Amino acid sequence: MRLNANIRPVQDQAVRQTIALYKKVGWKSIFAKMRFWDAPYFEAENVIPKEGKIVELGCGEGLFSNFLAISSPKRNVVGVEIDKARVKDAQRGLNNTKFICQNALKAKIEASAIVCMHLLHHLNSREDQEFLLTNCYKSLPRNGKLVIIEVDPKFSFKYFITWFTDHFLVSWLFEKKIYSPIYFRRGTEWQRLLKKIGFSCKIAHVEKGKPFTHIMLTCQKN
Repeated sequence: MRLNANIRPVQDQAVRQTIALYKKVGWKSIFAKMRFWDAPYFEAENVIPKEGKIVELGCGEGLFSNFLAISSPKRNVVGVEIDKARVKDAQRGLNNTKFICQNALKAKIEASAIVCMHLLHHLNSREDQEFLLTNCYKSLPRNGKLVIIEVDPKFSFKYFITWFTDHFLVSWLFEKKIYSPIYFRRGTEWQRLLKKIGFSCKIAHVEKGKPFTHIMLTCQKN
């Protein structure tokens, strides 16, 4: 049985292979299954180039990076993550992946496409968000792609669940803190910032069937 009736058979196989990589990583094996349900991995994978060097900033345990690599062997995927333990969990032995322990704000990026999957709102300030996005723009070639998945901070029950999860649950599980500040922006605010930096940008709402609010910004360097 497929995890999602709307995904393609090739994606379905890639999901199963990716989840299998994490079967011996303790409770994170359950987390891997949950992420394919609660995050828009399929929508994001569909807009990312099928070949070339792809960099995911703030890759965590590398679940999405490994999914990208399995989905298309012509991709060379590099995951950047500040947490050394999570980098260790990300390294699942795929030939076309590499994981680096580094602060995303200090990473030297060279890629045809960059992914920020729920990273930006966890940075320490709005200034850091703009700094990172500007660095992404400078690091991409002309027509290079930046794909951003972010929270849609609209008044709804889904947003309340998202807000609570990011401020408290994620903070406790991954940062060993009771609470962390979060810097959300509305989709139109992200678009204005990205346009100011130099990107053209399309926005899509990708939360259907998911417990959290998600928007996807597909950006291209002009």
